[in-house]
Amino acid sequence: MKRLAVVASGWHFPLHFFRSLSEQRIPRGWQVDLFCISHRDPSYSKAEKKEVITNLGNSRRESYDKILYEHMADIRDIEAAGWKYTLEPNTVGDWGNINQWLEKNDYEDYDMFLFTHDDNFILSDKLFEHALTRNDWLILSNSDGNSQRRIRRWLRLKKPFNIRGSFEFFTKEMLDIIGGKFDLSMTSLTRENQFSSGVTISELSDWNSTVTPLTNLLKERKLFGRVKSLSKYYRMSIYCLEGERGYIHKTEPSNTAEEEAGLDLVDKFYSK
Repeated sequence: MKRLAVVASGWHFPLHFFRSLSEQRIPRGWQVDLFCISHRDPSYSKAEKKEVITNLGNSRRESYDKILYEHMADIRDIEAAGWKYTLEPNTVGDWGNINQWLEKNDYEDYDMFLFTHDDNFILSDKLFEHALTRNDWLILSNSDGNSQRRIRRWLRLKKPFNIRGSFEFFTKEMLDIIGGKFDLSMTSLTRENQFSSGVTISELSDWNSTVTPLTNLLKERKLFGRVKSLSKYYRMSIYCLEGERGYIHKTEPSNTAEEEAGLDLVDKFYSK
């Protein structure tokens, strides 16, 4: 029996997310264990989201957020959906949550991992069936797109996309390569004992540096040929819409056109 560990960073707590992953179809011969590594009690998010969601309009993006946050999860809801919930100090987000899981769990007990944020809108219950039956990757990311993708192609620049920790499958082999933990030595910002979300996207920009050591390692080991993706569009695939600091409707101007193209693809796919 092969085993998949799903490790979610807990900060936003939409019940839609936790139920969508716990209700996935599981391929024959696989077992799935679900873990939520939380950096604050869900009650903090409930108050934040109520204020935002009640003021949303009816655009495509805002409609996704209304569905995502229609019901907020508390700890009892998360555990009832089959997740093991653990509250950890609010140090570094992104790969920091995953390192906290790795410190208390033996990754060698698993064959595959899904590392994900909890502000993602899961679109399909066939995700595990499709991802786990592939064998051509060390890392399978939700998307490889970014706002500079087209201009980089035009300039023939081969700068690889970043593995951000928002929604990526990893093999045990890849965990072996990184030594069983993520290198956070370039990151200085911590938010211990802080339980409110930042007001602006830039407030947490220091955490963007968490991607650099892994990118450098993949480049040095010439492993980018074994990094695959589910979509070419930034944040958007037919399986998952990644939230930007908690919301599908939130976007950075340099990324918006790329994200909209991905949403167009999703609309077309599900209208068939």
